[in-house]
Amino acid sequence: MDPDPNKRPTATVICHRVGGWLDEMKQDDDDNEVKKQFFEADNIKPKLKSPIHPNDMYTSKSVNTRKISEALRSKTQDVNSQYHLSKIAEEEINQRIESVEITDD
Repeated sequence: MDPDPNKRPTATVICHRVGGWLDEMKQDDDDNEVKKQFFEADNIKPKLKSPIHPNDMYTSKSVNTRKISEALRSKTQDVNSQYHLSKIAEEEINQRIESVEITDD
């Protein structure tokens, strides 16, 4: 990749190029060069491992986003139910206030 952003392809150019590759992948042609390269890359990818530098403190790890989503959903439900209960209590208080008769003694 060129360090000068002006010399890099635009998003439109990249989109058209990838779209062309996808179109080629859909074809039934087994002699398709693009298709062959994609399949070769799929076979090579699992074999590639980056060496970890001995002084590295952190390495990337896979994050289970399902657990995060479930925790957020649970917390959201708790907040919503608390809000709902406070709304019910507020309505009940308002009804009681409205039912109180004020007299001039």
